[in-house]
Amino acid sequence: MIAPSLRRPATRVAGDGGLPARRAVVRWAWRLFRREWRQQILVLALLAVAVAAVTAVTTLAYNASAVSLEGDFGAADHVITYDASDPKALAAEVAVAEGSFDTIEVIAHRSVPVPGSVETVDLRAQAPQGAFGAPMLALREGRYPTGADEIAVTDEVAMTFGISVGDALALDGRDWTVVGLVENPGDLGDEFALVSPSHDDPPQSLTILFDASPAEFASFLEAHGSPPVWASRQESSVAAGLIGLATVVLLFVSLVAAAGFAVIARRRQRQLGMLGAIGATERHLRLVMVANGAVVGVIAAVIGTAAGVMFWVAAAPALETAVQHRIDRTDLPWGLVAAGILLAVVTATAAAWWLARAVARIPITLAISGRPPRPSPAHRSAAVAGLLIVIGVICLALAKPTATTGTEHPNEFRSALDAPDPNAALLITGTLATALGVLFISPLAIRALAARGKRLPIGTRLALRDLGRYQARSGAALAAISLSMGIAVTIVIGATAARHTADEGNLSDRQLLVRIGDLGSLADDHVPERTPAELQDLGAQVDRLAASLGHPAVIALDMAVDPAVGPETGLGGNEGGRPAVALGTDQGLFDPLFVATPELLEHYGLDRDAVEVDTDVLTVQTGNDFELLVVASRGAHPNVQTIDVPGHSSAPTSLITLDALRRHNFEQVPSGWLVEASEPITPAQLAAAREVAADAGLTVETRNDQHSLSDLGLGAMVAGMVLALGVLAMTVGLIRSESAGDLRTLTATGAGSTVRRTLTAVTAVALALLGVILGTVGAYIALIAWYRDDIGTLSRVPILYLVIVTVGLPLTAALAGWLLAGREPPAIARHALE
Repeated sequence: MIAPSLRRPATRVAGDGGLPARRAVVRWAWRLFRREWRQQILVLALLAVAVAAVTAVTTLAYNASAVSLEGDFGAADHVITYDASDPKALAAEVAVAEGSFDTIEVIAHRSVPVPGSVETVDLRAQAPQGAFGAPMLALREGRYPTGADEIAVTDEVAMTFGISVGDALALDGRDWTVVGLVENPGDLGDEFALVSPSHDDPPQSLTILFDASPAEFASFLEAHGSPPVWASRQESSVAAGLIGLATVVLLFVSLVAAAGFAVIARRRQRQLGMLGAIGATERHLRLVMVANGAVVGVIAAVIGTAAGVMFWVAAAPALETAVQHRIDRTDLPWGLVAAGILLAVVTATAAAWWLARAVARIPITLAISGRPPRPSPAHRSAAVAGLLIVIGVICLALAKPTATTGTEHPNEFRSALDAPDPNAALLITGTLATALGVLFISPLAIRALAARGKRLPIGTRLALRDLGRYQARSGAALAAISLSMGIAVTIVIGATAARHTADEGNLSDRQLLVRIGDLGSLADDHVPERTPAELQDLGAQVDRLAASLGHPAVIALDMAVDPAVGPETGLGGNEGGRPAVALGTDQGLFDPLFVATPELLEHYGLDRDAVEVDTDVLTVQTGNDFELLVVASRGAHPNVQTIDVPGHSSAPTSLITLDALRRHNFEQVPSGWLVEASEPITPAQLAAAREVAADAGLTVETRNDQHSLSDLGLGAMVAGMVLALGVLAMTVGLIRSESAGDLRTLTATGAGSTVRRTLTAVTAVALALLGVILGTVGAYIALIAWYRDDIGTLSRVPILYLVIVTVGLPLTAALAGWLLAGREPPAIARHALE
């Protein structure tokens, strides 16, 4: 009989068998794995899913950042842009560039207005097989243009004009034949019309691509009389981001492995106890689990990597829209993939070793009894979690670089990818510390939830107590679910923060701004003059346009002009007109002043009686020093009253009162109409409105689209939920399979399928709900630290997405658990003997 106080030796002693004993233990572990492989299928599948997710996510991050600069630079490392308004000066600039660099490629641009719209099309003359620009062109259908009257367009341009290959296109005062559909593979948002390099119309600007060393380019700038607008290719270092991502996903694999091997360790507890009773040391017992972990890790790494690669190849086309550039399906980071396979094996082995270390220290009598060890006090994990989260917040706050306030040269322009890289060490430390903080909170959350189940029905109470009893596996599984949801929620919140809200952007999605003539952007506010008869006819055309939108509200807009300033040509060669009076602020903003007509005030819900008598301007702008501006002349300082209306940049949000018009001797001139429908305007309605506007000599502006960000947030949410459900299903399966003995006992005492279904459903709901809560809270903690200097960005809460995740994940988990857990377990007599 073994004494209750008997413990296995903690250190190696003489006569422990040496290498032959360890070899025998490994053979025994392999035989156990072969005999119990069906019982380890869920663990193997759980780890394989984690490895597949790691492979797919890492490959996505690599490809999303690998070719993003080709849309701007092609194969070159420098680009300069010249204004082509002076042909002689332009020829001299090109000659200087040709003499300074070995090879250059010249791309000509003309900005051509779209009939009936404020949008323009870049008419681009470029050689398809240019020395540097070839990566910036790809043919999707048809062929490249070669003749003087041939043109190829991008998909958005084709949609705008309703054309396809073989159709005729009237653009820039010429008739073209569309011979192909093209795109910029490195920037799918680059919309243009491509013509032959022999196109003889004078360009408005030239882009020159070339390669040069830093010294050669510096000499060129020093020798240049008037430095051009330029940019240098600066490969954005994604090492910090990829390492940070790899840290998170490896932690995810570790948590999944820990959850799985916690079940295996629990299942092997009696076997290991018996092995210890016959003289095995702690080292031998650890070796059993380590060998098992290595075998499972190798198999899961191979299967998971293959599945991740296949998923990546299948999902890459759908992800191109979100990242806005084409992705080569075979361009995988094979080094990262190989490292992932190796690290998956190491992670699985390490997780098995860590749990084996704890199991090997359990007294033999307790191990043979099969009772779980007493959980560690919750206040310890809470203290560690708080400390880790504080460290993570501080590191993430310090990791983000401060935005630059200027450039080395006033004419230099930079892209977002040229921004300073975050501090890699702080980013990794902060990410890891925050994630580990959530991990240490998991046992506390499980114990708190289990404590609330004392007065609940028997099935619910048993499920919650099981989670609390087997805290090691439950906590690791909860941490893995929380981490997967935290990553998804972070992407969703980040995409939402980058999008315009309903009150931001140029217009609402229910609005059209119809302008008279070819009045373009608000930076070129020249109001064309029209006779009363012409205005009446245009008003009838606007009513016709509005009829295609379901008879929305139509508000006539007038602008304020100074009668002392005569008509002149607008910027960019727009139609001549009277320059509008603008409101200048101390923040450098310039808003054109629309007239505060009773109709416009009523549309905004503004009470005319609430406007003070001496008020000149009603505006949404903020500042302390306002001025009235006419062209470049600065005028009086007006009395300004702030109004609370949607701050769309193209809508009339700065209004001059009728009394101020008389005080400053300004005139009101009709400039357009604001059309607001009751529902969001569809692309078909917009196309019809644009066609009417083009026929009438009007232009239409609509809300700028941001579909790619919406797709990114939706894709992240769906992927996170699917991954969390996969981990959840396999974890619940492991937990319930481990409690098969309890189910047999319950069945023998008369419990029916309802109790069994309740046990599984409650287990799934508890883990899913806690995972969503912890993941969301962890995501917001990390994002608050990251956006510390612009915390208002996070006020745009993706309520719909969060509600779908918070309700959808637990509901789906509960439904699946209820439907799949009704089968009666095998008879007690079939219980496997140890």
